[in-house]
Amino acid sequence: MAGVHFYGRRKDNQAPSLGGRLGLSLFFFFFFAIGSLFEVLIIREFGRAIGQQSWKKVPCTVVSSAVQERNDSEQPYAFAVRYQYEYRGQAHTGTAYKRSYSGSDKYSAAQQLVQKYPAGQNSFCYVNPANAGQVVLKRDNLLIGLVLLFPLIFVAIGAGGIYFFWKKQPPEAARPIAATALREARAKGKGRYVPAALFAFFALAGGGLLYPLGIRPIGRTLDARSWVATPCRVLRAEVRSHDSDDGTTYSVYILYEYEFGGQTYKSDRYEFIGGSSSGYQGKARVVAQYQATPPPPCYVNPNDPSEAVLRRGFHAKLLLALLPLTFLLIGVGGLVGSLRGKAVPAGGTTQPALGRRPAWVSAGRAGRQATADGRAILTPKASARAKFIGVTVLALFWNGILSIFIGNSGSFSLLLLLPFMAVGVGLIAGAVYQFLAMFSPRPLLELSAGTVPLGGAAELSWRFAGQTGRIDELTVTLRGVEEARYRRGTNTCTDRDTFYEMELYRTADPKEIAAGQVGFVLPTDTMHSFEAENNKILWNLDVHGSIRKWPDVKESFPIAVTPAG
Repeated sequence: MAGVHFYGRRKDNQAPSLGGRLGLSLFFFFFFAIGSLFEVLIIREFGRAIGQQSWKKVPCTVVSSAVQERNDSEQPYAFAVRYQYEYRGQAHTGTAYKRSYSGSDKYSAAQQLVQKYPAGQNSFCYVNPANAGQVVLKRDNLLIGLVLLFPLIFVAIGAGGIYFFWKKQPPEAARPIAATALREARAKGKGRYVPAALFAFFALAGGGLLYPLGIRPIGRTLDARSWVATPCRVLRAEVRSHDSDDGTTYSVYILYEYEFGGQTYKSDRYEFIGGSSSGYQGKARVVAQYQATPPPPCYVNPNDPSEAVLRRGFHAKLLLALLPLTFLLIGVGGLVGSLRGKAVPAGGTTQPALGRRPAWVSAGRAGRQATADGRAILTPKASARAKFIGVTVLALFWNGILSIFIGNSGSFSLLLLLPFMAVGVGLIAGAVYQFLAMFSPRPLLELSAGTVPLGGAAELSWRFAGQTGRIDELTVTLRGVEEARYRRGTNTCTDRDTFYEMELYRTADPKEIAAGQVGFVLPTDTMHSFEAENNKILWNLDVHGSIRKWPDVKESFPIAVTPAG
């Protein structure tokens, strides 16, 4: 068993080393570079869209309009159109629908354009005044300018991270022991606008996606209940595969033909909720069912017979269409909370009211149990099992939502989602790490008294349950941490500042690691445990056991520190 040692030195918080700052700078530079690249690309597209606003609007006549099928696995259907127009007294022929149009993977999408621009219809087209042969039926949408805000988030994260790690820090003597300066800035209303901007982005993204991905598909599904059931003939039925960074996803594709009102139509709409997902067998069963049913029914819109669907009515997949509502609610709630949140008073502490138990009496009470001889058995803040469950739930939630967007994304959109995918992979790795950590040795701590006064001495004893021989080095550290909480709507944000740190014991001796004890004296010139509505002073005993090629032992045990004397 290790002997008793008394330490009283304060270990200053060290700034990251040069190598650490370089590594972190490279990490944040990735965010900055990706955000800047996409910002340039979007600005270029937005500039072209603005340029098209000056193109001349002239009458034109559609000569031919049809759905063209081609040997393209990604976009097998295209809207093939030909129209005639006059510009400055000369006749011209155009074939472009939009500047960036290259086709579609859905027959129904191309068919809708045929219905919009049928042969013989008089319409309008837009001519480039600098080149009369450059013409389109539809100009680029200026709403692409809203996407400019998205890459700016990554630019700000990258630039802010690099600035933070390289900015010159004030000398340690000039820093407050606790986070008083930060609380004063919060009290003046500073520091609220960055989270408000982030929540505003969530609200805009959720609101913008809610109608096309949620409200409209659900509304169309409900409307289809009154559509007319009509026999149809299946022309093509297959399971389509879609490659992505997370693997291969699959979707049902059925092209069918039907007659309505004496006219023949084609459609490939299986349901109103599109996209792809993992799981080949389920899609294959759907395809086989329609291949073996002669003829299967489809449901035709009597007001527009070119619209038809195979699957109508409510089904569980419709609930996924409401996911953008989650982003909208989080964004609105966080935005309101961050702008109207209650500021923490400068100074951070309040005197307990008369007749009430002092705040320090309850601070640190959780996490310790008294023994018959007055010693305190300490318990950690969170067990390894609780950490594993928490990280796993977060990983499932994050990646579950992200998979919806990945399944409906093209190559360009996938590049925009890369940082979010990196976070998802990190959460999965964290869940695996916490799972393995459950099988690491578990520390058991006892303190000589339930409370320790400032300036008082205490003795800490420890032992381990499990294979202690796997631990290479053990470190026991006493830390004082100040927490300042800020309520923002239904969310709570917490700032933490370590104002005291003292290394009590460090050993690589297997016997001393397995069981030992150490004494320590708390300084008098610091703060006792304290707990108020928005502020806390917490004292913890942190145990760190290094294990090669396995998750380290990292546990934090709260203790109660009382005022001196």
